[in-house]
Amino acid sequence: METPVSTADRGWMELLLDDAPIDELDALRRTLVEESGASDRAAVERAANAALRLRAQLDQRQQRSRELAALNDIAVRLTTVRDDRVLLQEVVDQARQLLGVDLAYMGSVYDEEFVIEVTSGALTPNLVGIRLSLDEGLVGLIVRRSAPEWTPDYQSEPAFRHITGADSAARSENMRGLLGVPLRVADRVIGALFACKRQERAFTESEIALLSALAAHAAIAIENVRSLERERDTVARLESANTELSQRTIELEQILQWDRTLTQVVLLGAGVQRLVQEVAQLSRQPAYFVQDESALPVDLIPHADDVSAAVGELRAGGKDHVERGEVIAQRVAAAGEMLGALLSVGAGQPTTRLLLERAAPAIALSLAEERAAGEATRRARDAFLVDLLTHPAATAQDERRQLRLAGLNPDTTYCIAVAITTGQNTSVRTALGTLPFPSGTVAAEHGSRALAVVPAKDSASVRAVFTAGRLDATIGIAEPARGAKALADAYVEAQQTVDVLDTLGRAGEVSSARGLGIYRILLSHLAREHLDELTEAQLGPLMTEQAKRGVPLLETLSAYLAHGRHHAATASSLGVHVNTLYQRLDAIDRLLGPDWRNPDKALDLQVLMRLRRTAELLGTRTR
Repeated sequence: METPVSTADRGWMELLLDDAPIDELDALRRTLVEESGASDRAAVERAANAALRLRAQLDQRQQRSRELAALNDIAVRLTTVRDDRVLLQEVVDQARQLLGVDLAYMGSVYDEEFVIEVTSGALTPNLVGIRLSLDEGLVGLIVRRSAPEWTPDYQSEPAFRHITGADSAARSENMRGLLGVPLRVADRVIGALFACKRQERAFTESEIALLSALAAHAAIAIENVRSLERERDTVARLESANTELSQRTIELEQILQWDRTLTQVVLLGAGVQRLVQEVAQLSRQPAYFVQDESALPVDLIPHADDVSAAVGELRAGGKDHVERGEVIAQRVAAAGEMLGALLSVGAGQPTTRLLLERAAPAIALSLAEERAAGEATRRARDAFLVDLLTHPAATAQDERRQLRLAGLNPDTTYCIAVAITTGQNTSVRTALGTLPFPSGTVAAEHGSRALAVVPAKDSASVRAVFTAGRLDATIGIAEPARGAKALADAYVEAQQTVDVLDTLGRAGEVSSARGLGIYRILLSHLAREHLDELTEAQLGPLMTEQAKRGVPLLETLSAYLAHGRHHAATASSLGVHVNTLYQRLDAIDRLLGPDWRNPDKALDLQVLMRLRRTAELLGTRTR
């Protein structure tokens, strides 16, 4: 009976060595059982069971060997991938194939959230992009514990708190058996890898170990790729910064060269036009400086609308640079005042705007210098003219020199006009320059007043120009004069004329001395002395009594006559009771006599008091 068993042993060994499947082993078992007697069947069964166990162990080891080989192959492939997104997709594809599951997905940890990033075998796109809190769901357990977790049926698992969004996606994918393992780098969990079956499934230790091993390789590969990407980003940023620094260095060198060129032009005193020409040469396209967009150079007329719009926008404030069509406009300003616009026309280069910005201060400085020089020249000319009119030379030779320094011809007759402003515009001197006076006219400022010395043989023609000009000013004109001494006297006459007009409340009028009527006597020294004598003779007793008693008798008399001798109106204007007015009138009767009430006498007194009051306001003493 030993011979059949020995033969059977050889059969089992040959089949196992030939890597025969279980079906062949089972067929041998049935054959041996049939051929053996009852006493040998138990031994056959034991040998068959031993062979089957050995076959299972061999299969398991072969499977493990295949898995390890596949895992090593996957690890090698993962090291060759350099794109993070491609790498993640490769990992889930290999996980799904390696474990033979329906679905695999993976996500990364960002701060306190887990974000699903890639899937393999998904039925819908709902999984990608889901954000899960690290204190919820199966992923929360995996990340917090840094260990694998699995459930045979995710949808009914009570071990963790379910999340509405995640559960909805799980239902759409029909998730049941679910295994998840952490992606660890050192002591950090950077993500998790999941394998899923759409039926209930209990995962074995070998499957858990296999997915964990894949996750370990994947974590290292992912970290390497991300580190490489961070390094590439850093290198790219450094290269970009270096490129920008190089560009800025080039721009700075160019700016310094521009500044040196423009500064040299300013130092040479070449003026605004030379600066604009330099800008045109540096930019290689036409450049212009515009102060008044209504008077454009001929070359700018085709671009008039764009120029007008651009300059108008600059004047509106808020912008220093405006582009309209082919026109690039840069505001030129000093001390908050816009002086004009620097324009470049054509297809602007990136550096054109920068060039205009650098040139604008140089142009503003040049304009300020021109203004300062012009102001200094004007002040010097004003000083020469005022010196002529207030301190005329004593000798003929000095007189002619003084006239020429003031810009006047010693052989020409002039009319002098003095103006004081009546409006908000205090620059009457500037306004004088806009009037169509004949050539040779000289204007100046003396204190708060402006004066014009106009070549003319009569004051009427000068008055006509002022009247047509409608200046916001009161203007007094002297009669024609020639020579330093005569012009000085005429200047006094013109000043007195404007003073009389201002005192009489005739602001805004233009008048010569002749046009003052009876008030012209105030311009004569002898006439003013006669006025003093006449005032003393006619009103002396009244003035003495007023000084003695402190009662305003002169004011009362003037008001009474001005109101047509109406008592009520006079008392109201003086702010006194009618009885008080009667008492004052009685005093006037007593001091002047009753004749003052006669119409002719009353008119003489009224005119006399008006002249006296005007003389007092002019600073002339009448007593």
